[in-house]
Amino acid sequence: MMKIQRILFLGAVLLLALIVWFVRTNNATEQNLKAISEQYAGYKANIGIGYADNQVTYQNNQKKYPLLSVFKLHVAVAVLDKINREKLNLENKINISSADIKENTYSPLREKYGVKNLNLSLHELLYYMVAESDNNACDILIKWVGGTDSVEKYIHAIGLPETEIKVTEDIMNRADMTQYQNRAPLHEILALLKMIDENKLFSEELHKELLSIMQSTVTGANKIKGYLPKYVNVAHKTGSSSRLQDGKKIADNDAAIIKVGNKKYYLTIMVSDSYESDETNAEIIAKISQQIYMKSRHSQN
Repeated sequence: MMKIQRILFLGAVLLLALIVWFVRTNNATEQNLKAISEQYAGYKANIGIGYADNQVTYQNNQKKYPLLSVFKLHVAVAVLDKINREKLNLENKINISSADIKENTYSPLREKYGVKNLNLSLHELLYYMVAESDNNACDILIKWVGGTDSVEKYIHAIGLPETEIKVTEDIMNRADMTQYQNRAPLHEILALLKMIDENKLFSEELHKELLSIMQSTVTGANKIKGYLPKYVNVAHKTGSSSRLQDGKKIADNDAAIIKVGNKKYYLTIMVSDSYESDETNAEIIAKISQQIYMKSRHSQN
């Protein structure tokens, strides 16, 4: 009987020690993130930092940030959900009218094919939308799933009720202030990244394909990836806005799934209402990412 009591006592002591270690580790991570956030308070911009790993979720404020092209990730999961539900294939093609190939917008797709009627696979459109941040591909896919209302409805259904998806790229391109309308709090952007990474939304095959496309992203190489070692795996989606007449930039964004060795974390950095230069905005994002990476590596050792 005494032996059993001794085992139970030792087990309780070990459990308590683990709880204390867990709390201290979480507190240290949150303190580090708060300290990093405070270093950037002097810039003429609102800087949102969201971080999550398997123990901690942190955001430095409750603000809803304009997503800009980060919202293409929300469109992508809605598209993949439709493919999954309707048992379609990524190689299925859709007809595209020349009227949907807008000329006065960012579009590597248009540069490749020109302005004409097209018949392209869903996979190619997803690649252009996410990896190349193509505005025409985005609006074509929004139309294919039933409009921004359908995208927002799906996003709410998967547990992100505060995220707002209201306007297309074409609308944002024609009226700068509408670029504020697609927006989300930091914790919901992190939650979406985590759902994508953990195969929570549709078939595993489709999750893998989306992650592969995110890893191929060519935009914003000077943002979250900027100062990270080349061996770090970054699957991300960037965003960048117009500047208003007073010089204010609505947003410079990056949202990423970051993996190195057995360490994995989710990071979103949203720079909004910035009077800093584009180069400074990108540098802010890159430096914050680098600092968080270094702290993460230190806590791993």
